[in-house]
Amino acid sequence: MTLSATSRDDFTAAIDLFDSCVGATAADAWNRPSPCEGWAASDVLAHCVANLRALQGAATGRDFVETAAEAVDGDLVEAWSAAAVEAKECVTSERLDTVVVAGREAPAVVLVDGLMRDLVIHTWDIAEATGTATPIPDALISAATTAMAMVGPNARRPGMYGQEVTPPATADALTRLLALSGRQNW
Repeated sequence: MTLSATSRDDFTAAIDLFDSCVGATAADAWNRPSPCEGWAASDVLAHCVANLRALQGAATGRDFVETAAEAVDGDLVEAWSAAAVEAKECVTSERLDTVVVAGREAPAVVLVDGLMRDLVIHTWDIAEATGTATPIPDALISAATTAMAMVGPNARRPGMYGQEVTPPATADALTRLLALSGRQNW
């Protein structure tokens, strides 16, 4: 199954959103704790860089999980900028049908939609950690919520996603997405 235009567009929009948050973050704010337990904002950034690099690896036959575990060294903001450009090129210029994730072949759309979801949620994490105002467009919240609803119980563990929590009845769409990912922002 080749990537749909919607998946490509949502993914590149999530990269642009995350990029705007990275660009607006003060250099001295990266060490602040994030909503991801045990991670500073810089750890969230390094995780996102590693994931985008791993997507590129997966597009060329490497295992996504193995590649994502590789260390990200050097200036994280520069590493992010390079990875973002390459990931956009990867999904728009290459024919992605299948990728290898944890030793198994999977449809590329599952990985790309998962990374989009991750970028949207991690944009909120970094914005919360650093005090960076980064409004998340409703369309991306909706796309990320749809992708988050596909997360199974195996991904609900430390280092991945928390257990779903029940948001207040009056919760907005972003709060419902965050609750679905195990975060509480109320």
